[in-house]
Amino acid sequence: MARDIVIWPHKVLTTSTQPVTDFGPALEKLLEEMAEAMAEAKGIGIAANQVGEPLRVAIVGREDGTSFEIVNPRILSKQGDTTLEEGCLSVPDVWEKCPRVERVKVRFQDKKGEWHELEAEGRLAHVLQHEIDHLDGHVFVDHLSSLKRGLILERMRKLQKSMARRKEEAPASSRDAKGSKRS
Repeated sequence: MARDIVIWPHKVLTTSTQPVTDFGPALEKLLEEMAEAMAEAKGIGIAANQVGEPLRVAIVGREDGTSFEIVNPRILSKQGDTTLEEGCLSVPDVWEKCPRVERVKVRFQDKKGEWHELEAEGRLAHVLQHEIDHLDGHVFVDHLSSLKRGLILERMRKLQKSMARRKEEAPASSRDAKGSKRS
């Protein structure tokens, strides 16, 4: 079952994640739940802290529609500057131009614990930077001006309150539907 996506500025999104040390069934299950959440939201990447798990693991989408996991990733090198339009599952319905680098070299483990190095450019480099930012406790709005960030923060806090209200109302509605008495 897909997990709910956490909305920024939730604390789990603004805190560095912990390294993965157990490459067993729990990691496999988390990756499955993350992939489901990403697919439901029509995303191209997702980090574990976006579903409330403070672990250093993410799923990265490729341009061909496939994806792969990165566990305990680290950017080894960066080259070139670019500005790209960027959005985020944890900052829904917001798209802004964001400064990034054109090319990255990344070292990471797969879900079995095997180490890999990858050089990427273009969209793949973009997604890698975005997801590794999440794992380091940053969201793309951290790269924007304080004015833009403040406006987006206000919108996200309103969204969080609205979602909390809907969650509180849902149990009452389901109890009413079952014919339970209300006090």
